[in-house]
Amino acid sequence: MLVLKNGNYVMGEQEQTVCETVISYEAMVVSQIRQKYSLDEELAILRQRDSKPEEFSAYFNYCEACKARAKQEV
Repeated sequence: MLVLKNGNYVMGEQEQTVCETVISYEAMVVSQIRQKYSLDEELAILRQRDSKPEEFSAYFNYCEACKARAKQEV
């Protein structure tokens, strides 16, 4: 199980201490996406996906990479 410890994800024991938090796959993906895109930026890209296909493609590829990294860590 991955846990957040001192700002890093590490393999954790079954027991949790006060300074460790279990993080889900979904939360890991969102956290990684937020490092590059704010929620407002994401919504704008999604609204303009037909008028700015290159920008949407870059966003989509970044999100897929975030999902792949999160799957490896979980």
